[in-house]
Amino acid sequence: MTQVDPSPCSVSGVAELAVLEPHECGVWCEQVLALRAQWTPRHPSLPFFTLGLAAYLDFARRGNPPATYRSSALRSHYNALLSRHFGGLLEACRTALAVHTGLATRFAPDRASLPGFHIHLPHPVFVGEVASVHRDLQFRDVFPDVPATRDDVLTFTVPIALPAGSGINFWSGTEKRFLPYHLGRMLVHDGLSTHQAVLHPQNRDTPRIMLQGHGLRHADALVLYW
Repeated sequence: MTQVDPSPCSVSGVAELAVLEPHECGVWCEQVLALRAQWTPRHPSLPFFTLGLAAYLDFARRGNPPATYRSSALRSHYNALLSRHFGGLLEACRTALAVHTGLATRFAPDRASLPGFHIHLPHPVFVGEVASVHRDLQFRDVFPDVPATRDDVLTFTVPIALPAGSGINFWSGTEKRFLPYHLGRMLVHDGLSTHQAVLHPQNRDTPRIMLQGHGLRHADALVLYW
């Protein structure tokens, strides 16, 4: 694992941290691909999957399936799987965020899902800007008893397999800014600025595999979850 190397970004409030070398990304990518039997399909016809529980998908809301996020059996299953196969990667992320924020940083597997993976396999539809435009408000579902302000929350993404041109759009008012992702470099932002994933701008063979998670400051510690 590499040392944390922060670099400025062209969008205010966004940081990029060097967490993995390219060859390390390849190892973790192969591990995700080897666990395909554990992926959860997230679209009826497009090859979009997750590995792990995700609050924005797995809490019950109108039009969504029944809640699975609060299932202790499912949470234990996926958290154990992620810990067993990706413990080193999760620890690298925890360390990077602890250094970046200056806070004691931990996971909360008894209450929340560990950070997991978004997986988009190549498909022509993903060439367009088809991902949702949103803000990350999952902390309200996962930790409803913890009051939080913009300074208490963050979102982080680590690309471990990356199509050329993939990145993220941010909005400031009506102005849209694009930031490219870089393999092995963690992008950190508060999650509350409107944003949108840019999936496969080029129709190539490379999958898009991203370690995804959030953080919430609580009792002078940063709690990481998905």
